[in-house]
Amino acid sequence: MGFFGEFDAWLTGILSAYIGSNLAVIAAILEPAIVTLGVFYVIVWGYLQLMGKIEEPFIEGAKRLLTLGVILGLSLQLWHYNAVIVDTFFQAPTQLAAGIIAARDPAAPPFAPVSVVDEIFFDGDDAASLLMEKGEIFGEDIVFYLAAFAVYLIVGLTAVYTMFLLAMSKIALAVLLALGPLFLAMLFFESSKRFFEAWLAQLSNYAFLAILTILVAALMLDVISTAAEAAAATGGGIQIAHALHVCAAAALTFLIMRQVPAMAQGMASGIALSGFGAVGNLVRMGLGGLKSGVRHAGQFGRGALIDRDSSRWDSLTRKAGQRMVGARMVREKRPRQNSIRYG
Repeated sequence: MGFFGEFDAWLTGILSAYIGSNLAVIAAILEPAIVTLGVFYVIVWGYLQLMGKIEEPFIEGAKRLLTLGVILGLSLQLWHYNAVIVDTFFQAPTQLAAGIIAARDPAAPPFAPVSVVDEIFFDGDDAASLLMEKGEIFGEDIVFYLAAFAVYLIVGLTAVYTMFLLAMSKIALAVLLALGPLFLAMLFFESSKRFFEAWLAQLSNYAFLAILTILVAALMLDVISTAAEAAAATGGGIQIAHALHVCAAAALTFLIMRQVPAMAQGMASGIALSGFGAVGNLVRMGLGGLKSGVRHAGQFGRGALIDRDSSRWDSLTRKAGQRMVGARMVREKRPRQNSIRYG
């Protein structure tokens, strides 16, 4: 089991204990409020009965008593709450995704969903290690160190973001499931049912997110594995082109994983999981720094290789190129004026 597999097992154990311990506590805290809602529900039923607004008293009464018993049993006594609701939304999504992937090879050992993330990282590490073995710190082969760093960076970012989606979906499901008794009590009245529907939509959203993340990661693992295995198969003959293939496959996987929250949102009609723009801001900062570096390098090169004369409006980078190199700058041939005067 790799690092991400161990982290997932540790996190799942903590969240399972969190659901089990907090569910009973929240149900006990909300018991007076839920019982009050149940009493008010019966009062409204009696008022409608006295006003003659119920056409079929027996059927309506049986339905209301059944509704009252089910809601109180689920929200206070937690009837089959863990066995049905918790297992359906917390355990079933990863089990379903694992079953779909394992069905491709029935003879294979049991599939661990998070092992996909470890495989992505391991494949990238194999290619990066070969690049580092071929590189030299002092010499022309330093470019292999840079290529290895790029592979580690992009593959690591892809693996961490994939694990981020899985972890956040489980954390959100744990919190929502622990608050279940509160939203189940909203089923008493028509006007408050929308809160229960919103809660159910959020559960579905994060459940679909876990399923889609595992399935998409398993699909894109084949792409990364193909590029990484081709790079590793060359051994000592690995080239920069192989690193570019691995980086391109990992970057493509990362960009596709960025679309998974929106896909889950569309399927569940919920709110897409948000990282508060952290990943997008990081990427924009990196691209902004790259653009700035390219712009300054262009100004330096223009001053060093193209300019024949300087201007007061030239940028500092351009002036630095003129002063340090200035290959095409016209040099002054006349001697400097003597500042020492006699007489």
